[in-house]
Amino acid sequence: MKCVFCQKEVEIFDRVGVRDDCDHCGRPLHCCLQCKFYDAGAFHECHERAEYRVEHKDRANYCDMFSFGRDASEKVADKAEIKAQLDKLFGRK
Repeated sequence: MKCVFCQKEVEIFDRVGVRDDCDHCGRPLHCCLQCKFYDAGAFHECHERAEYRVEHKDRANYCDMFSFGRDASEKVADKAEIKAQLDKLFGRK
């Protein structure tokens, strides 16, 4: 499986815990963006029957329905990287 943040292979031996991070980029593995049920177009952005909406999809959470293995064919946008590019474009420091 690949990390959706850095696109590098992640070895999963048992299951992904809430405190597990990617060995390559340090981003959380147990978050909505890494879950196979994540869908930006679905209710609460989840194909499962989520009782509540998780606000920060890129942060670790305690969702019981989490299942690692989202199709990581497209890299998730990094907010800091986008801001740096915009600052460079508009000449801000």
